[in-house]
Amino acid sequence: MPITATKEQLKAFLALLKESGGKSGNVSLRQGLGWEEDLYWSAQGQLIKEGLIGLGRGRGGSVHLPESEMKNISTDEKTVATVAKGKDAQKRERDLYLPMKTSIEGKWIKRFGFDEVYVDETHSQGSRDTGGTFTRPDITAAGIRRYVYLPKRLEIVTFEIKPIEAVNITGVLEALAHKEGAHRSYVIYSISRTSFDEAVESERIIELSQKYGIGVILAENPDQVETWEMVLDAARHEPDPARLDRFLSDLPNDAMKKKLSKWKD
Repeated sequence: MPITATKEQLKAFLALLKESGGKSGNVSLRQGLGWEEDLYWSAQGQLIKEGLIGLGRGRGGSVHLPESEMKNISTDEKTVATVAKGKDAQKRERDLYLPMKTSIEGKWIKRFGFDEVYVDETHSQGSRDTGGTFTRPDITAAGIRRYVYLPKRLEIVTFEIKPIEAVNITGVLEALAHKEGAHRSYVIYSISRTSFDEAVESERIIELSQKYGIGVILAENPDQVETWEMVLDAARHEPDPARLDRFLSDLPNDAMKKKLSKWKD
């Protein structure tokens, strides 16, 4: 028999949508409710039929409250919802750093065939002046490649990590800023391919990444590299030596800088 949402479930749907500022992608809203798809789509259909919500654009679709209801959501309520979601996303992002770093260092980075490699978290640099917004990669990999007839080459690969709550173009813009001091820059979204395709900004993410040569990786399980999907590989380029040197000098990890100094000899 078809599933029919109860009045309490419909109230929960509307309450969470209101807490989200009056609009939300279907994937994030369903996950926030913790519902199976059949129940979610049934509730959505009932609310649309009653004129209590409207449909929005984006891959996977989105929903929103009617304009009359949106006006009833106070600025304070919208601010609280935005801040709460932002804090949750920041916590989730911090929780991803270590498992992502371990996976990159242990397996993923081997795809480049470096003779030596050093991977570390580089997201925290306190109050140091690092040249502006979006200049601190979450994870940085430094590799040395040796040749038979050519001088050895240092290559820098940066990674911006984003949790499922932050699947938007911000990650691409941050990775683009990192590219000024790196040979390759990636954004890693901790999300499945299915959920990514349903995200409101997924198409825009791909468009911008293709335009600027940013790599896009989907890592539903940070601990299992075998489950990661490379949606787009990063385009390799030669950064300006002065910017690269500035980037390396701003690294917060002294151990990484000591390693780089040894490689220079």
